[in-house]
Amino acid sequence: MPNQCLFCDQQAGSREHLWGAWIHRRKDFGPLRISIGGSPEKIINNPEQKISTVCGICNNGWMSDLEAQNISLIGCLMQDIATPLDASQQSSLAVWTMKTAMVLDSVKGRTKSLFYERSECVKMRENHTIPDRTRIWIGRSSLSSLGAYGTDLAIVLPDTLRVGVGCATTIIVGHLAVQVLATHVFSEHEDKNIGDIPPKPGRWDEMLLPIWPIGSRPVTWPPAVTFTNSGERSIAKLMDRWRIGKAV
Repeated sequence: MPNQCLFCDQQAGSREHLWGAWIHRRKDFGPLRISIGGSPEKIINNPEQKISTVCGICNNGWMSDLEAQNISLIGCLMQDIATPLDASQQSSLAVWTMKTAMVLDSVKGRTKSLFYERSECVKMRENHTIPDRTRIWIGRSSLSSLGAYGTDLAIVLPDTLRVGVGCATTIIVGHLAVQVLATHVFSEHEDKNIGDIPPKPGRWDEMLLPIWPIGSRPVTWPPAVTFTNSGERSIAKLMDRWRIGKAV
């Protein structure tokens, strides 16, 4: 039975670029290190990796259009050009980030269940709708690189009751760092009025700018403080900031 497209009812297998080809034309990032679902890390000499979880209609249609809409903005940010983002640009970048996070979630491996629900992926295709309980931030990396890192989370109350799940995705494109946190509260616990999950303590307000939900304050990239390659302000700390409790 052929696999179904992540975003529609068509057959998947279009071989879509994990990273837009235009990104590789801007900069040669060299070989990629890949590890999916805890598997051993492997080195891929060709950085222009393709995935096969979407169909040709989505790949060459709305996904291509969304990529084209963001080339100018992401191109400036990845090349370390200070840039103000109005509400429309924040929204467009947030939708691109959400699409990318959903695609990355779809290649976790057969042994891992997908975090994003079918209905959420369909709404992304139909209306560019970002799922409820999703937050997105942007920051600056001192090192220009290319990477994507995902972490599945459990939402556990102080009394050890597991009430939901989450997915944190960190995307690095050149000097641009983007992080998504999306959460799902189990239906039987929706009446508990569970708020936003707090991250580990850190200088997050200085290192990250919120772009979703869109706020009333203007956003000008980069933030006051930059992520470094190591130390207390490292990109590794950003990727780890939602791992608060024990591994489950």
